[in-house]
Amino acid sequence: NFCAAHKCTRKSTQYNLAFFRFPWAPARCQKWVENCRRADLEDKTPDQLNKHYRLLAKDFETSMICRTKAEAGESLEPGRWRLW
Repeated sequence: NFCAAHKCTRKSTQYNLAFFRFPWAPARCQKWVENCRRADLEDKTPDQLNKHYRLLAKDFETSMICRTKAEAGESLEPGRWRLW
């Protein structure tokens, strides 16, 4: 599996990299798909995306990543990537 972000080719099998799964919530998941800029993901369901696609933590701005589960809530959104 590779990172789903546009132009990112990092593999999710690399043990030293952190990846996020797509969210289950349909509205948030759709926002992530839009921000990935990948038309091929638009027809996937949140379930499919959550099970089979990942986003590399390094592709998010540091300020978007929460350090605790309590902080996470609805805040993590890939609208602010480091776009390659």
